[in-house]
Amino acid sequence: MATTVARTALELEIGELRHAHSAPIVTTCYLNVDGALRPRRTDYLAAFALLAQQAQGVNVEDAEVRTAHDANVAMLARWLEEHFERSRTRGLVMVCCSRDSWFRAVPLSVPVHDQIAFGHRPHLLQLEITLAKAKRFGVALVDHEKMRVFEYHLGELSESSALFEGTAPHRDRQRGWNVSSSPSGSGDAAAQWASAGTHVDRREVATAERHLVRCAAALTDHLDEHPVDHLVLGGPTPERERLERHLPDRYRSRVVGFAAVRVAAPLDEIHAAVSAIALDVEKRDDKAVRGELATASGTGLAIHGLEPVLAALSDGRVKQLFISTGLESRPGSLCTLCQALSLSEARCPVCGGTTTPVDDIVEAAVERAAHSGECRFVRREHLDAAMGGVAAIVRY
Repeated sequence: MATTVARTALELEIGELRHAHSAPIVTTCYLNVDGALRPRRTDYLAAFALLAQQAQGVNVEDAEVRTAHDANVAMLARWLEEHFERSRTRGLVMVCCSRDSWFRAVPLSVPVHDQIAFGHRPHLLQLEITLAKAKRFGVALVDHEKMRVFEYHLGELSESSALFEGTAPHRDRQRGWNVSSSPSGSGDAAAQWASAGTHVDRREVATAERHLVRCAAALTDHLDEHPVDHLVLGGPTPERERLERHLPDRYRSRVVGFAAVRVAAPLDEIHAAVSAIALDVEKRDDKAVRGELATASGTGLAIHGLEPVLAALSDGRVKQLFISTGLESRPGSLCTLCQALSLSEARCPVCGGTTTPVDDIVEAAVERAAHSGECRFVRREHLDAAMGGVAAIVRY
Protein backbone atom coordinates (compact mmCIF):
# COMPACT_ATOMS: atom_id res chain seq x y z
CA MET A 1 0.00 0.00 0.00
CA ALA A 2 1.38 3.40 -1.01
CA THR A 3 2.34 5.84 1.69
CA THR A 4 1.09 9.40 1.30
CA VAL A 5 3.13 12.13 2.98
CA ALA A 6 1.49 15.29 1.73
CA ARG A 7 3.55 18.47 1.87
CA THR A 8 1.89 21.00 4.13
CA ALA A 9 1.02 24.51 3.04
CA LEU A 10 3.85 25.77 5.28
CA GLU A 11 6.41 23.49 3.61
CA LEU A 12 5.31 24.74 0.21
CA GLU A 13 5.46 28.33 1.46
CA ILE A 14 9.00 27.90 2.79
CA GLY A 15 10.10 26.37 -0.52
CA GLU A 16 8.62 29.25 -2.50
CA LEU A 17 10.11 31.89 -0.21
CA ARG A 18 13.51 30.24 -0.36
CA HIS A 19 13.63 30.52 -4.13
CA ALA A 20 11.12 33.23 -4.97
CA HIS A 21 13.04 36.42 -4.36
CA SER A 22 16.59 37.72 -4.27
CA ALA A 23 17.03 41.48 -4.00
CA PRO A 24 19.39 44.03 -2.43
CA ILE A 25 17.18 44.43 0.64
CA VAL A 26 14.48 42.01 1.80
CA THR A 27 12.82 42.53 5.18
CA THR A 28 11.34 39.66 7.17
CA CYS A 29 9.13 40.33 10.18
CA TYR A 30 7.79 37.76 12.65
CA LEU A 31 4.98 39.08 14.82
CA ASN A 32 3.15 37.29 17.64
CA VAL A 33 -0.54 38.10 17.21
CA ASP A 34 -1.80 35.40 19.59
CA GLY A 35 -5.08 36.61 21.10
CA ALA A 36 -4.20 35.01 24.44
CA LEU A 37 -1.15 37.27 24.74
CA ARG A 38 -2.33 40.29 22.73
CA PRO A 39 -6.12 40.36 22.81
CA ARG A 40 -6.58 43.82 21.30
CA ARG A 41 -5.55 45.06 17.89
CA THR A 42 -3.61 47.89 19.51
CA ASP A 43 -1.51 45.31 21.39
CA TYR A 44 0.06 43.70 18.33
CA LEU A 45 0.33 47.05 16.53
CA ALA A 46 2.33 48.35 19.50
CA ALA A 47 4.55 45.25 19.36
CA PHE A 48 5.21 45.93 15.67
CA ALA A 49 6.02 49.56 16.47
CA LEU A 50 8.77 48.34 18.82
CA LEU A 51 10.20 46.16 16.03
CA ALA A 52 10.10 49.12 13.65
CA GLN A 53 12.00 51.15 16.26
CA GLN A 54 14.64 48.41 16.43
CA ALA A 55 14.95 48.48 12.64
CA GLN A 56 15.55 52.22 12.69
CA GLY A 57 18.32 51.70 15.22
CA VAL A 58 20.29 49.38 12.92
CA ASN A 59 23.55 51.04 11.92
CA VAL A 60 23.55 51.29 8.11
CA GLU A 61 26.22 53.43 6.47
CA ASP A 62 24.93 53.25 2.89
CA ALA A 63 22.20 55.89 2.45
CA GLU A 64 20.52 53.93 -0.34
CA VAL A 65 20.31 50.81 1.80
CA ARG A 66 18.97 52.88 4.71
CA THR A 67 16.23 54.23 2.48
CA ALA A 68 15.33 50.67 1.39
CA HIS A 69 15.22 49.58 5.05
CA ASP A 70 12.81 52.34 5.96
CA ALA A 71 10.61 51.81 2.89
CA ASN A 72 10.29 48.10 3.69
CA VAL A 73 9.24 48.78 7.27
CA ALA A 74 6.70 51.33 6.06
CA MET A 75 5.33 48.75 3.62
CA LEU A 76 4.92 46.20 6.44
CA ALA A 77 3.23 48.76 8.70
CA ARG A 78 0.81 49.78 5.96
CA TRP A 79 -0.24 46.19 5.21
CA LEU A 80 -0.61 45.35 8.90
CA GLU A 81 -2.73 48.44 9.50
CA GLU A 82 -4.94 48.22 6.41
CA HIS A 83 -5.22 44.56 5.40
CA PHE A 84 -4.50 42.15 8.26
CA GLU A 85 -7.47 40.35 9.82
CA ARG A 86 -6.46 38.15 12.73
CA SER A 87 -9.29 35.58 12.86
CA ARG A 88 -7.57 32.36 14.13
CA THR A 89 -4.03 33.54 13.30
CA ARG A 90 -1.62 33.34 16.23
CA GLY A 91 1.67 34.01 14.45
CA LEU A 92 2.28 36.24 11.43
CA VAL A 93 5.26 36.26 9.08
CA MET A 94 5.63 39.15 6.62
CA VAL A 95 8.29 39.35 3.91
CA CYS A 96 8.70 42.29 1.54
CA CYS A 97 10.93 44.22 -0.86
CA SER A 98 9.64 47.74 -1.51
CA ARG A 99 11.96 48.26 -4.47
CA ASP A 100 10.19 45.50 -6.37
CA SER A 101 6.76 46.10 -4.77
CA TRP A 102 6.94 42.49 -3.56
CA PHE A 103 5.10 41.33 -0.43
CA ARG A 104 4.17 37.97 1.12
CA ALA A 105 2.27 37.24 4.34
CA VAL A 106 2.20 33.82 6.02
CA PRO A 107 -0.46 33.44 8.76
CA LEU A 108 0.22 30.64 11.27
CA SER A 109 -2.01 28.92 13.79
CA VAL A 110 0.92 28.75 16.23
CA PRO A 111 2.65 31.74 17.89
CA VAL A 112 6.06 33.09 16.84
CA HIS A 113 8.71 35.23 18.55
CA ASP A 114 8.78 38.91 17.57
CA GLN A 115 11.68 39.55 15.21
CA ILE A 116 12.64 41.79 12.29
CA ALA A 117 15.59 41.03 10.02
CA PHE A 118 17.14 42.36 6.83
CA GLY A 119 19.11 40.59 4.12
CA HIS A 120 19.31 39.69 0.45
CA ARG A 121 16.82 36.85 0.98
CA PRO A 122 13.97 36.10 3.41
CA HIS A 123 15.02 34.96 6.89
CA LEU A 124 13.29 31.60 7.25
CA LEU A 125 14.83 30.15 10.41
CA GLN A 126 11.77 30.67 12.61
CA LEU A 127 9.51 29.16 9.96
CA GLU A 128 11.79 26.14 9.67
CA ILE A 129 11.87 25.79 13.47
CA THR A 130 8.07 25.96 13.56
CA LEU A 131 7.82 23.24 10.94
CA ALA A 132 10.44 21.01 12.58
CA LYS A 133 8.87 21.27 16.05
CA ALA A 134 5.34 20.52 14.81
CA LYS A 135 4.79 16.78 15.04
CA ARG A 136 1.93 15.06 13.25
CA PHE A 137 -0.67 13.59 15.58
CA GLY A 138 -3.23 11.05 14.46
CA VAL A 139 -6.42 11.21 16.54
CA ALA A 140 -9.03 8.43 16.72
CA LEU A 141 -12.25 8.73 18.73
CA VAL A 142 -14.27 5.53 19.02
CA ASP A 143 -17.44 4.35 20.72
CA HIS A 144 -19.78 1.38 20.32
CA GLU A 145 -20.99 2.38 16.86
CA LYS A 146 -18.66 4.90 15.24
CA MET A 147 -15.06 6.03 14.83
CA ARG A 148 -13.90 9.52 13.88
CA VAL A 149 -10.33 10.13 12.70
CA PHE A 150 -8.41 13.42 12.64
CA GLU A 151 -4.94 14.77 12.02
CA TYR A 152 -3.46 17.49 14.23
CA HIS A 153 -0.51 19.41 12.80
CA LEU A 154 0.81 22.95 13.23
CA GLY A 155 -2.04 23.76 15.59
CA GLU A 156 -4.73 22.77 13.08
CA LEU A 157 -7.19 19.89 13.48
CA SER A 158 -8.61 18.36 10.31
CA GLU A 159 -11.09 15.48 10.14
CA SER A 160 -10.97 12.56 7.72
CA SER A 161 -14.16 11.04 6.42
CA ALA A 162 -15.50 8.39 8.81
CA LEU A 163 -13.45 5.23 8.32
CA PHE A 164 -16.01 3.01 9.89
CA GLU A 165 -19.53 3.45 11.12
CA GLY A 166 -21.56 0.44 12.06
CA THR A 167 -24.74 -0.24 13.96
CA ALA A 168 -24.96 -2.03 17.24
CA PRO A 169 -27.77 -2.64 19.72
CA HIS A 170 -28.31 0.03 22.34
CA ARG A 171 -26.16 -0.23 25.43
CA ASP A 172 -25.81 1.74 28.60
CA ARG A 173 -23.69 4.77 27.61
CA GLN A 174 -22.17 5.19 31.06
CA ARG A 175 -20.79 1.66 31.17
CA GLY A 176 -20.26 1.25 27.45
CA TRP A 177 -22.03 -2.16 27.44
CA ASN A 178 -25.68 -3.18 27.34
CA VAL A 179 -26.83 -4.52 30.69
CA SER A 180 -29.31 -7.33 30.22
CA SER A 181 -30.84 -10.26 32.05
CA SER A 182 -28.90 -12.78 29.94
CA PRO A 183 -26.59 -14.91 32.04
CA SER A 184 -22.88 -14.14 32.02
CA GLY A 185 -20.42 -16.83 33.00
CA SER A 186 -17.75 -16.10 35.54
CA GLY A 187 -14.67 -14.46 34.07
CA ASP A 188 -16.34 -12.99 30.98
CA ALA A 189 -13.92 -10.32 29.72
CA ALA A 190 -16.71 -7.84 29.07
CA ALA A 191 -18.17 -8.14 32.56
CA GLN A 192 -15.37 -6.04 34.05
CA TRP A 193 -17.16 -2.92 32.72
CA ALA A 194 -20.55 -3.85 34.16
CA SER A 195 -21.40 -2.95 37.73
CA ALA A 196 -21.66 -5.67 40.35
CA GLY A 197 -24.81 -7.78 40.19
CA THR A 198 -25.55 -7.07 36.51
CA HIS A 199 -25.32 -9.35 33.51
CA VAL A 200 -23.89 -8.84 30.05
CA ASP A 201 -25.47 -10.01 26.80
CA ARG A 202 -22.78 -12.09 25.10
CA ARG A 203 -24.19 -11.42 21.65
CA GLU A 204 -23.86 -7.69 22.11
CA VAL A 205 -20.35 -8.14 23.49
CA ALA A 206 -19.46 -10.07 20.32
CA THR A 207 -21.04 -7.39 18.12
CA ALA A 208 -19.09 -4.65 19.89
CA GLU A 209 -15.89 -6.68 19.64
CA ARG A 210 -16.28 -7.14 15.87
CA HIS A 211 -16.92 -3.41 15.52
CA LEU A 212 -13.72 -2.53 17.38
CA VAL A 213 -11.67 -5.07 15.42
CA ARG A 214 -12.92 -3.51 12.18
CA CYS A 215 -12.17 -0.01 13.52
CA ALA A 216 -8.61 -1.04 14.42
CA ALA A 217 -8.08 -2.51 10.94
CA ALA A 218 -9.45 0.61 9.25
CA LEU A 219 -7.32 2.89 11.43
CA THR A 220 -4.22 0.80 10.69
CA ASP A 221 -4.81 1.08 6.95
CA HIS A 222 -5.32 4.82 7.28
CA LEU A 223 -2.10 5.31 9.27
CA ASP A 224 -0.16 3.17 6.80
CA GLU A 225 -1.18 5.61 4.07
CA HIS A 226 -0.95 8.78 6.18
CA PRO A 227 2.01 8.44 8.59
CA VAL A 228 2.00 10.28 11.92
CA ASP A 229 4.56 10.78 14.68
CA HIS A 230 2.14 10.21 17.54
CA LEU A 231 -1.32 8.83 18.14
CA VAL A 232 -4.07 10.06 20.46
CA LEU A 233 -7.12 7.93 21.31
CA GLY A 234 -10.41 9.05 22.79
CA GLY A 235 -14.00 8.06 23.50
CA PRO A 236 -15.51 5.91 26.28
CA THR A 237 -12.80 4.10 28.23
CA PRO A 238 -13.83 0.47 27.47
CA GLU A 239 -14.03 0.94 23.71
CA ARG A 240 -10.92 3.10 23.59
CA GLU A 241 -8.86 0.54 25.51
CA ARG A 242 -10.06 -2.33 23.35
CA LEU A 243 -9.31 -0.38 20.16
CA GLU A 244 -5.77 0.21 21.41
CA ARG A 245 -5.43 -3.50 22.20
CA HIS A 246 -6.36 -4.44 18.63
CA LEU A 247 -3.83 -2.07 17.02
CA PRO A 248 -0.51 -3.52 15.77
CA ASP A 249 2.55 -2.86 17.92
CA ARG A 250 3.94 -0.24 15.54
CA TYR A 251 0.95 2.02 16.21
CA ARG A 252 0.21 1.00 19.79
CA SER A 253 3.72 2.23 20.67
CA ARG A 254 2.89 5.67 19.24
CA VAL A 255 -0.06 6.28 21.58
CA VAL A 256 0.98 9.29 23.69
CA GLY A 257 -2.27 10.28 25.35
CA PHE A 258 -6.00 9.84 25.76
CA ALA A 259 -8.51 12.57 25.03
CA ALA A 260 -11.43 12.57 27.45
CA VAL A 261 -13.96 13.67 24.82
CA ARG A 262 -17.06 12.11 23.31
CA VAL A 263 -16.98 10.83 19.74
CA ALA A 264 -19.72 13.34 18.89
CA ALA A 265 -17.90 16.25 20.57
CA PRO A 266 -17.60 19.50 18.56
CA LEU A 267 -14.29 20.28 16.85
CA ASP A 268 -13.35 23.04 19.30
CA GLU A 269 -13.60 20.65 22.25
CA ILE A 270 -11.54 17.99 20.49
CA HIS A 271 -8.98 20.60 19.40
CA ALA A 272 -8.52 21.82 22.99
CA ALA A 273 -7.99 18.28 24.31
CA VAL A 274 -5.48 17.34 21.60
CA SER A 275 -3.61 20.67 21.90
CA ALA A 276 -3.04 20.01 25.62
CA ILE A 277 -1.66 16.54 24.85
CA ALA A 278 0.60 17.95 22.09
CA LEU A 279 2.03 20.49 24.53
CA ASP A 280 2.77 17.74 27.08
CA VAL A 281 4.54 15.71 24.38
CA GLU A 282 6.67 18.72 23.41
CA LYS A 283 7.68 19.21 27.04
CA ARG A 284 8.57 15.52 27.34
CA ASP A 285 10.67 15.72 24.17
CA ASP A 286 12.53 18.76 25.53
CA LYS A 287 13.21 16.91 28.77
CA ALA A 288 14.62 13.97 26.81
CA VAL A 289 16.87 16.34 24.84
CA ARG A 290 18.20 17.87 28.05
CA GLY A 291 18.93 14.36 29.30
CA GLU A 292 20.84 13.51 26.12
CA LEU A 293 22.91 16.69 26.39
CA ALA A 294 23.66 16.04 30.07
CA THR A 295 24.83 12.50 29.26
CA ALA A 296 26.99 13.75 26.39
CA SER A 297 28.46 16.48 28.61
CA GLY A 298 29.48 13.81 31.10
CA THR A 299 31.46 11.99 28.38
CA GLY A 300 32.96 15.16 26.88
CA LEU A 301 30.97 14.89 23.65
CA ALA A 302 28.80 17.99 24.08
CA ILE A 303 29.79 21.51 23.01
CA HIS A 304 27.95 24.77 23.69
CA GLY A 305 27.89 28.13 21.95
CA LEU A 306 27.60 29.22 18.33
CA GLU A 307 31.30 29.67 17.52
CA PRO A 308 32.54 26.22 18.70
CA VAL A 309 29.48 24.55 17.15
CA LEU A 310 30.21 26.20 13.79
CA ALA A 311 33.80 24.92 14.00
CA ALA A 312 32.58 21.38 14.71
CA LEU A 313 30.10 21.58 11.83
CA SER A 314 32.88 22.67 9.49
CA ASP A 315 34.94 19.65 10.61
CA GLY A 316 32.00 17.29 10.04
CA ARG A 317 32.02 16.21 13.69
CA VAL A 318 28.43 17.14 14.63
CA LYS A 319 26.14 14.20 15.26
CA GLN A 320 23.22 16.20 16.66
CA LEU A 321 22.67 19.95 16.55
CA PHE A 322 20.37 21.61 19.10
CA ILE A 323 18.94 25.07 18.41
CA SER A 324 16.88 27.19 20.79
CA THR A 325 13.51 28.31 19.43
CA GLY A 326 14.41 31.79 20.68
CA LEU A 327 17.74 32.04 18.81
CA GLU A 328 17.66 34.94 16.37
CA SER A 329 19.30 35.25 12.96
CA ARG A 330 22.92 36.40 12.83
CA PRO A 331 25.20 37.27 9.91
CA GLY A 332 28.25 35.12 9.24
CA SER A 333 30.72 33.93 6.65
CA LEU A 334 31.29 30.98 4.33
CA CYS A 335 34.80 30.09 3.17
CA THR A 336 35.08 30.06 -0.61
CA LEU A 337 37.73 27.32 -0.44
CA CYS A 338 36.86 24.79 2.30
CA GLN A 339 33.19 25.81 2.79
CA ALA A 340 33.72 26.27 6.54
CA LEU A 341 31.09 28.31 8.41
CA SER A 342 32.14 31.04 10.82
CA LEU A 343 31.01 34.31 12.34
CA SER A 344 31.62 37.38 10.17
CA GLU A 345 35.34 37.20 9.40
CA ALA A 346 37.40 38.27 6.40
CA ARG A 347 39.59 35.15 6.58
CA CYS A 348 38.53 31.57 7.19
CA PRO A 349 39.62 30.38 10.67
CA VAL A 350 40.15 26.87 9.27
CA CYS A 351 42.19 27.33 6.10
CA GLY A 352 42.86 31.06 5.95
CA GLY A 353 40.97 31.44 2.68
CA THR A 354 38.74 34.33 1.74
CA THR A 355 35.11 34.31 2.86
CA THR A 356 31.80 35.43 1.44
CA PRO A 357 29.05 36.96 3.61
CA VAL A 358 26.09 34.83 4.77
CA ASP A 359 22.91 36.65 5.77
CA ASP A 360 21.95 34.10 8.44
CA ILE A 361 24.69 31.87 9.80
CA VAL A 362 22.22 30.06 12.11
CA GLU A 363 20.07 29.04 9.14
CA ALA A 364 23.22 27.94 7.27
CA ALA A 365 24.20 25.82 10.29
CA VAL A 366 20.77 24.15 10.33
CA GLU A 367 21.08 23.31 6.61
CA ARG A 368 24.62 21.94 7.13
CA ALA A 369 23.47 19.79 10.06
CA ALA A 370 20.63 18.38 7.96
CA HIS A 371 23.22 16.94 5.56
CA SER A 372 25.76 15.65 8.07
CA GLY A 373 23.69 14.78 11.14
CA GLU A 374 20.44 15.67 12.86
CA CYS A 375 19.02 19.04 13.91
CA ARG A 376 16.57 19.38 16.79
CA PHE A 377 14.86 22.48 18.15
CA VAL A 378 14.43 23.06 21.88
CA ARG A 379 12.22 25.52 23.77
CA ARG A 380 14.16 28.71 24.52
CA GLU A 381 13.94 28.42 28.32
CA HIS A 382 15.83 25.10 28.24
CA LEU A 383 18.79 26.11 26.08
CA ASP A 384 19.37 29.87 26.12
CA ALA A 385 20.78 30.62 29.56
CA ALA A 386 23.19 27.71 29.98
CA MET A 387 24.22 27.11 26.37
CA GLY A 388 23.91 30.37 24.46
CA GLY A 389 21.05 29.06 22.38
CA VAL A 390 23.16 26.48 20.50
CA ALA A 391 24.61 23.12 21.49
CA ALA A 392 25.78 19.97 19.77
CA ILE A 393 26.68 16.37 20.42
CA VAL A 394 29.81 15.50 18.44
CA ARG A 395 31.06 12.18 17.10
CA TYR A 396 34.55 12.61 18.59
